[in-house]
Amino acid sequence: PQAMFFPFITGKGFTFRILIEIIFGLYVILAAIDPEYRPRLSWITKSVFFFTLVILVADLLSMNPYKSLWSNYERMEGFVLIAHLLLYYIVASSVLNTRTIWNRLFNTTIIASLIMCVYGVLQLTGHLTINQGGVRLDGTFGNAAYFAIYLVFHIFLCLYFAFQPYKKNYWKWLYALAALFETYILYFTATRGAILGLIGGLFIAGIIVAWKERENVYVKRISYSVIGGVVAITVLFIALRGTSLVKNSPVLSRFSNLSYSEFQTQGRYYVWPMALKGFVQNPKTFLIGWGQESFNFVFNKYYDPRMYNQEQWFDRAHDIVLDWLIAGGLIGLLAYASMFVALFYLLWRKKSPLKLSEKGIFTGMIVGYIFHNIFVFDNLISYILFFSVLAFIHAVTMEKEKVNPILATKKFSPQTINYLVTPVTVIALILVIYFVNIPALFANWTLIQAITPQSGGPDQNYALFKKVYAYNSFGADEATEQLITLTNQIATAPSGQVPQSISDEFYNLAKQRIEEKTARTPHDARYLVFAGDFFQQFHKYDEALSYLTKAQVESPKKQQIYFEIGAVYVGKGDYKSAFDQFKKAYDLDPQSPESKVIYAVGAIYTRDSETLAQMSSQIPKSVVVSDNRFLQAYAAIGDYNNVIAILNERIKSDPTNEQYKLSLASAYATIGQKQKAIDLINNIIAQDPRFKTQGEQYIKQIQGS
Repeated sequence: PQAMFFPFITGKGFTFRILIEIIFGLYVILAAIDPEYRPRLSWITKSVFFFTLVILVADLLSMNPYKSLWSNYERMEGFVLIAHLLLYYIVASSVLNTRTIWNRLFNTTIIASLIMCVYGVLQLTGHLTINQGGVRLDGTFGNAAYFAIYLVFHIFLCLYFAFQPYKKNYWKWLYALAALFETYILYFTATRGAILGLIGGLFIAGIIVAWKERENVYVKRISYSVIGGVVAITVLFIALRGTSLVKNSPVLSRFSNLSYSEFQTQGRYYVWPMALKGFVQNPKTFLIGWGQESFNFVFNKYYDPRMYNQEQWFDRAHDIVLDWLIAGGLIGLLAYASMFVALFYLLWRKKSPLKLSEKGIFTGMIVGYIFHNIFVFDNLISYILFFSVLAFIHAVTMEKEKVNPILATKKFSPQTINYLVTPVTVIALILVIYFVNIPALFANWTLIQAITPQSGGPDQNYALFKKVYAYNSFGADEATEQLITLTNQIATAPSGQVPQSISDEFYNLAKQRIEEKTARTPHDARYLVFAGDFFQQFHKYDEALSYLTKAQVESPKKQQIYFEIGAVYVGKGDYKSAFDQFKKAYDLDPQSPESKVIYAVGAIYTRDSETLAQMSSQIPKSVVVSDNRFLQAYAAIGDYNNVIAILNERIKSDPTNEQYKLSLASAYATIGQKQKAIDLINNIIAQDPRFKTQGEQYIKQIQGS
């Protein structure tokens, strides 16, 4: 996975896309040969096509159609993924057209999930690393929530087989044990939405079967047992909620903290109202949304300043309903919901060949999936599993119905297939695989090399970045972010470490790419801030202000932008304008600790003693001492008394810190107290004899100044 940029996302994404393209190409030839495998129309098929069409229109009308269609490496979604899911559904629902074939597929994926559970056990025991850090198991998904919903689907699939009529009962027990094993691993993902979704789904499945089952007493008893087990677990947890057993558990403590007050500390508390405001912004966004990958525009426009201690650049609402309202508006959400409605309709209609227990299990599965998605968003694997269930329900409910294929029943001659259908399909397949995947895939591999130290030095990294852009793929924007980061690192490297010519080349390329990006998406506040920060780092203050003031228009309540503009004014020496920006940021939310600090620093620059006194009463002394911004501000205005006071406080807490003592010596020398400076340096020499040569040079400089 380390060979790719966003390895847990891009590796799976490109593999899925290429495999589906190949499979669909082969399917086209098969469908041309045999009408039996052509897609049949059902309410599920209609809903999937309707959903795909609506999202395509929404993406084409978005503020950034290119990203809406292609997405990026971090997500690998966009309309390209939706289109591939449609192709997957068409093939799966048409070729896997009997329950026997589906059972083989489901058994195969259950085996894969059990292997993944063993991987989880190795993570739990410390033999394998948890990729996202912490204690929450994430398998090879790189995210515990992704792993969790994967397990939820497979737990219900195990239960589906556990209720099948086998000749040997031990098969039922094996599937039941597999479900328990996967539930055990699910617990250690500590994903509340998925675990509660599983519990709720089991409860609903139990209620359905217990209520409607009339013939199978054994199944009815199991249903009552499931209901009783869910109730017992819930009551037991509530009873033990305040005990040390629960509070000291990394998993159970996450559930014990569930409350409205805890919700108020999460990003969702602020983000969900933003999404609703974006949804009702105007008739267009209400009806057809903003397009996929466009939540960042909503987030920036309606940013809540109280999010000062949260992630600053959300790209999802973390709620499936709100995410589709933003992506496709009311029509898009209804199109998405229509797939669930169609699924439940075919599942529960009288002609359905599924047994009651099977209907209950699949209903519970989908309910658990929906509940989980109320708090997160889909990923590639959950999409595949959901569309697999759609295709399965379509296939088994249409298996015995005599319905003509969508593409009629006409048979083509062998000559037509051999000389027209096959070559055209093969050519189209090659073109699609190349243009959809290859440039972006190669750019991804090259990007990971470009940001990795190379034996040939920075000039080799520069050549690799040029190669990334030559592929002209959807990964260019993320490459630009990495390029700017590396350019800043090169510019601040120790003198002589990187030739100036190479540094200039990096700067010119980064400047070109960020200017092109902001020109293409002039309303994307994130990249406007990126551009402003880039130019600020190189003291191009007028250029920085140009971009940052545009960003401020796009996101008028984001404190970070005011901080950045203020920092630019500090660089220009315009302390009054800087203070005005810092005050505006503070006024947006006076409770923000960061705003208090920066407002106080602004007061130092402008020598506003009244404001400084007001802020100082709200800022802990330890922050004033440790935060270098206070030290820099006092030094900038020549207030060395406070500089010396801060450095003395630092030395008190860390008496052996040489850098603190050197800074203090420099301060003393600056105000003419040479002997104090020399005494400090002699103190360092006595403390560390290795510093003697360098220290004596400093003393000579002080004496000669």
